[in-house]
Amino acid sequence: MSGDANFLDKLKGELRSFGAITDKGLALLTMKGEVLYSDLTKEVEQRLMLFKPSFPGLTVGSNITLAAENESLIVIRASQQILMAVQTQQRVGLTLVMLSGLIKRYGSKFDEFAQTVKIAPPAIKPTVKIEKPAPAAVIETPIKEMVVKEEAREVEAELTEKEVEAYQKSLIYELIPPLTPENVLNKSGVWSRASRLMLRNLDQDLTVEELQEGLKNAGFDVTWQWVYETLRALETRGIVRIKGKR
Repeated sequence: MSGDANFLDKLKGELRSFGAITDKGLALLTMKGEVLYSDLTKEVEQRLMLFKPSFPGLTVGSNITLAAENESLIVIRASQQILMAVQTQQRVGLTLVMLSGLIKRYGSKFDEFAQTVKIAPPAIKPTVKIEKPAPAAVIETPIKEMVVKEEAREVEAELTEKEVEAYQKSLIYELIPPLTPENVLNKSGVWSRASRLMLRNLDQDLTVEELQEGLKNAGFDVTWQWVYETLRALETRGIVRIKGKR
């Protein structure tokens, strides 16, 4: 693949020196989900594409994190045109700080890289007549990518139980304007101390799992399921929404 190999080598070198990746673990994509560079496995790329509907909602520096048992997949918007995906066994918080530093240092280099890469058109597959139409949420492609709808429930319906749990833990919620951390306690009608503390911290881009850890550190004995279900309930009341969803 053509492109600025020097920039790519520098980027991978810094990620390796920090311990964010080993020999592999990096992908660069357009906001449409077109892969410009990837040394991820096909399985990880498939998981990455589960979040494709949320890509346009990301602002520069914001991220989506899919936390698994031994590693995490972090998708962060690196520039106006480029998303950076990192498969890491490093702590998510530390990795995000490092990625933010890379974005500040390299800035426009990400967009310059996008201009040097040619995206190959998708392979054309022969049509096959079937009596029953395939489910609308899943489209077969040469690499068997799963294309799912934006709604969380519809995404969950396509995943295994373990993947559903990882997906729910990785969700990041935000307050729906005009609610802000400063006025939400007076305007939300929420009185649970744990829920109020959680709402005050939604501007920090914390995942469901990270919110649960923060609440436990603050002395609240809650599970990540409690955090998730509470946020879902607040979502139905128009107080919060999944970040990037409009």
